Parts: sequence; structure tokens; C-alpha cells
Amino acid sequence: MWLGIETSSVVSSVAVMNESQLIGEITIQAGLTHSEQLVPHIQTLLEMTNIKHSDLKGIVVVSGPGSFTGLRIGMGTAKAMAYALRIPLYGVMTMDGLARNIPYTTDMICTVIDAQKKHVYAAFYTYEGSKLTMIEEPFVVEAASLVDRLQSQQKRVVFVGDGIKRIAPLVEGDRNLIISDPIYRIPRASSLLLSARTMIADGESSDPMTMAPHYIRRSEAEVLWDEKHKDNPLRLKEEPTVTVIEAAGEE
Repeated sequence: MWLGIETSSVVSSVAVMNESQLIGEITIQAGLTHSEQLVPHIQTLLEMTNIKHSDLKGIVVVSGPGSFTGLRIGMGTAKAMAYALRIPLYGVMTMDGLARNIPYTTDMICTVIDAQKKHVYAAFYTYEGSKLTMIEEPFVVEAASLVDRLQSQQKRVVFVGDGIKRIAPLVEGDRNLIISDPIYRIPRASSLLLSARTMIADGESSDPMTMAPHYIRRSEAEVLWDEKHKDNPLRLKEEPTVTVIEAAGEE
């Protein structure tokens, strides 16, 4: 039995799955913070499915990108549980889970996550039979630029993710660029668990002591801090506590 935790957005989603089926899932977009609802949701789910902590074989948690605070809370909870229960911990990118929401389509899937100020985090996926494959690594891009690129390629593309709110006004009337229905566009813990199956089978777990969120870009608070202290010769040069693979100009 594996527990999935998804906190990359305002949606709180937890799920439990065994080798062959989804046992239960709680997915809520209620406006509460993850610090208020995540642990109660996990406890409620385990009680409702009659699953003990000792039944869990591992924990799958979203690793980012997404909400900086949400990712920290979800990963912190997952790391604490994995360490306490002495079970494997697996991190799955938000895009991988989102793409799994769309089953076996011949269209290209474009995952879009709101990155604020007209930008989105984007990645592309296609199905090869039943195998879902990422065909372009995640990147930060202005929503209008992403739409222009896809319109010029004239391919059928389905969008999924909360970045749709920035994409939808730009693709109205375009039959090749499809906005997924509301039930498919939000992140779900069950989709994370599906994405982690190969990782689990291959034993590719992470160390709870060193696992860190994958943010893609730095938070605005970090950018402002660096700008404010750039001329301070006494500024401490600490090792970063986050994984950043690209920095965009604006939050």
C-alpha cells in the first residue's frame, strides 16, 4: 500500500493505492491552507479505508514546481512520515502527475502551472501506446509566447493544470488547442501514484534527509533578498535549500 500526497497548488489531494487498484482518495479545493488540512486529510483517509500506518510500503509526494509553501508543507510531512515509519520516499514532478490525468490520448499534452505575472511552467507529453513520455523538459514561459508557439505548429494539444486560467483567453476558438474539463485539470494524488509505478518498481527512492522541492525558478522573496543584500560583504554564503534549474525575471 502506498500513500500519495499532492500539495503543489491550492488543491489538497491524498490517496492510497495498492499494486492493482486505487483504494481511496480525498481531493479538495476548499480555500484552507495545507498546514490546516493536509495531516487531517491523511488521517481521515487512512481511517476511512481501514489502513494502518504499518500497512504503508512507501510514500509518494509531489516534488514541484508549484506553490512554494504548498510544496514545503507536503514534502515536510512526507519526509517526516517516511523517516518515522522507515519506508521509502518517492518524489514525482507536478507535471508528470498532471499529464497522467489525461488517459491515452493521441493529442499532445501540455501541462501548464501558474507561475504568476503572465507566466506558466510548461512541459509536453505524448502517449506511445500506454506509455506516457515527456518530450520536452519543464520550462518557464510567458503564456502568450507559449500559445503563439503551439499555434504556429498547428498540432492538436490538450492543456491541463491551473495555468489554464492564463491560457484559456488566448486560445478561444482555436480547434487545435483544447482546454481540458475542470475535473482533469487539477493535480491529484492518485495520478502521482500512477506516475511513480516505474520508480517504485526500480527502487528509485529518495533520502528523506536530503530530498528538496524542485522549484524551477526562485521565489520572489529570494530574488528581493538577494537584490537587497547584494552589496553586503558579510552576507553568508549558505548552500541553497531548494533545487532551482532556471530563474525567470518575474514571479
